[in-house]
Amino acid sequence: MKIKRTFLIASLLTATLSVLTASCSGNNDDDNDTPNNQQPVTTQYFHPPTWIQGTWGVTNGTTTNKLYKFTTDDFIMITGTSELSMTGTIKSTPNGGSVDETINQTQYNFTVKYNITPTTQSFEFKKVSATQIQWKSNGTNWVDLVKM
Repeated sequence: MKIKRTFLIASLLTATLSVLTASCSGNNDDDNDTPNNQQPVTTQYFHPPTWIQGTWGVTNGTTTNKLYKFTTDDFIMITGTSELSMTGTIKSTPNGGSVDETINQTQYNFTVKYNITPTTQSFEFKKVSATQIQWKSNGTNWVDLVKM
């Protein structure tokens, strides 16, 4: 009797441990989900060279007009007191877009292409000095800009 009782207890203990092991291990679907605190992947569309980073505009001695601002990762158009981030514009456009850049020691040219339309925007800038650049307006005329 004692052997049967020990065998029965051992069998029950083994069965209980097997059930506990099976319910505690295995695949947990939550492990495969992306955590909620993970930041979305962001695309850097613009890579302005350091020589052009800053705010640029025109001045006639009494009136100053800021036109463009270059950051480490964006191109911003300034109209009066409004600023328009081109990265923000691309991201808010259905289907997004892309930017083709040409960068060297004296030139920064880029074309913004929107995926939903054949419309593109092209800009050409060239370095004159640390405080002066030129912008090709309307694709033909070079306009002097100064660092603000």
